[in-house]
Formats: sequence, structure tokens, C-alpha cells
Amino acid sequence: MSNCEDCNSSFGYFGKATACHKCEKVLCRQCAGNNALIPFDTRNPEESNDLSRNSTVFKYCKKCFQQTSAVDLSKTFDVWEPSSEKDNGINFIMVPGGGSSRNMFLPHARELSKMGYRSILVDLPGHASLVDTPLTLDNCVETVRNILKSENCDPSKTIYVGASFGAYVGFYILDKLGSSFAAAILMDCGQNVGPDCSLKAAIGLWFMRKIGGHMTNEKLIKSMMGVAKKSKADYQLVEAVYGCGMYFQQASNLCECLHTVAPADHIPNFKFPVLYFNGSEDYRDSENKWLELCADQERSSLKVYEGGDHFFLHASRFVADMLERMDKFSKEATKQ
Repeated sequence: MSNCEDCNSSFGYFGKATACHKCEKVLCRQCAGNNALIPFDTRNPEESNDLSRNSTVFKYCKKCFQQTSAVDLSKTFDVWEPSSEKDNGINFIMVPGGGSSRNMFLPHARELSKMGYRSILVDLPGHASLVDTPLTLDNCVETVRNILKSENCDPSKTIYVGASFGAYVGFYILDKLGSSFAAAILMDCGQNVGPDCSLKAAIGLWFMRKIGGHMTNEKLIKSMMGVAKKSKADYQLVEAVYGCGMYFQQASNLCECLHTVAPADHIPNFKFPVLYFNGSEDYRDSENKWLELCADQERSSLKVYEGGDHFFLHASRFVADMLERMDKFSKEATKQ
């Protein structure tokens, strides 16, 4: 076989072929590397989420990857309905970080359902089910707008929840769709990476753009696993992240979106309260500024988790407190 069975590119004289882990179709390095994940077994979730027992990243053809991924790639969003006896009428629009899928918030949505919340988990353009959709700020706005409309979300009971990239582009989305939300909860967005960012942040974006353009998703998963291990993140990571695959094919567009958003231009336009979460070990040169810019100072707040880093969202030692704070904030913001 001299051509990749997914993209039909030639291996050439020195190209290396890789077999799909499931069907053994012959693949080029790029196709196999971008369709990689740690398999998650829904019949045995506890063992599957245990990275000490399940940490091998396998490579697949596109079809087998879609069949194996822990996130359903035939849908662009999921709805987790609240427990009927506790339904409080509040909707969370949950937007994940860059390179990940909507499953990033799946473990949290399960718990929030028990607390009476309806959680709508969203894939952004350039990610997961929308991996081939161009990643632009305006496409992100349209994605959220369409879901709000299709799910008939009451603006007085709807809260935007974003993490990392989902929080940072959230500044832009919330400015455009502000009348659709009663509040926002933004995590891992304490560093300014916009047009007026520091030299350190600009170098970080340049580096992210470079590695995203040259590393396959397989290598990025392995790199992220190493970082997450040092951070002690341990909250259902295979089902939420590694079992879904990573999506950095549009890394250049992702960095462009980040560097275009100027939070200081958007935050003062929010007519609702904002709850910020950050980890003390994360980059956070602007978190106090973002808080001070909130128009609703009385109800806006910042919680920094001591010892937490960019992965604190998936560190079990913080999850219960985070959900409790989200619950209190959301009920107050929607006057319950």
C-alpha cells in the first residue's frame, strides 16, 4: 500500500505507514496522529477513568475514531436535563477549552443535574463534531446563538459557563449575545492574551501556534497527560478529555481568536454578574482587572484555588466547592 487509505496521500520513499488500531487500515502519520485517543469503556467507567490502568493512546482511521470516541460526534451539543424533583429552571450553556470537546464538562453536568440544573454542553467550531467548521469568533457566536434558539432558553434563567478558550472567547460571545444571559461563570481566563498582552503572553501564543501546526493530536494528548499528572488533575479525565480525542487542527485560528479578543473592551458591557474561577498556579496577570471591570460589582466575584493550575477544573479536591459556589451564585443571579 503506497497511499493513505483516509486522505489518499502518497507515503513516498521515506513516508511511514501506520495501521488503524481497530480495522488495520493503512494510514499516513498525519491522519493516524490526529485521530488518536485513549479508549473509554462505558461498561466499566471507573477502571477506564483510572489513568494508572488505562493510559495507552491508540491511533485510528477517521471512521473508527468517530466510532470509538467517548463523545458522540454525530451531534454538536448534548442536553443534560435536571432531576425532575429538583428542577430549578436554570440553564447552563457550557463551552469547553481549546482543543477539547463538549465532554470536558460532562462529569460536572452529571452532578449539576442532580442539583436541579439543565446543562447544555457545546462543541465550538474547529472542535470535535465541528472540527471541519472554520474557527472564527463570529462562528462561535453563531454556534451559541443557534443553540439558545433551538433549546428555547429563557434569558432570565440562562448562564454562560466557559473554561479556558471557552471563557476567553466568552468575553466576545457575551458582549454580542448579552441579552440572552442572566450571568456568566468564567474559568481559567485570568491571563490577558489579547492585542495588548504582555511579551510573555505573546511568546506563549506564538509557541502554541507553532506546536499546534507541527505536532499531531496524539503527541499533544501525551504532552497534556504529562502536564496534568504533575498538576494532580484526576477527575474523570479519560471520559472528559483523553477518550474524546484532541482537536488542534485549527491551532492557528484558535490563537488568532485569543489574540483578537480584548476583554477590557467587552466586560464593562455586561449587565449581569460574573463569577471567575482560577488556580493560583496558573497564569493570571489580569484576573483582578477583569473583576474590577464588571458593571455588577455587588454580585460579581473571583475565587482562586490555592495550589490549583490550569487543570483545576478536573482536580477532584476542588470540584465539590466549585459546584457549591456555582449553585449559590446562579440562584442569586436568577433571583431564586
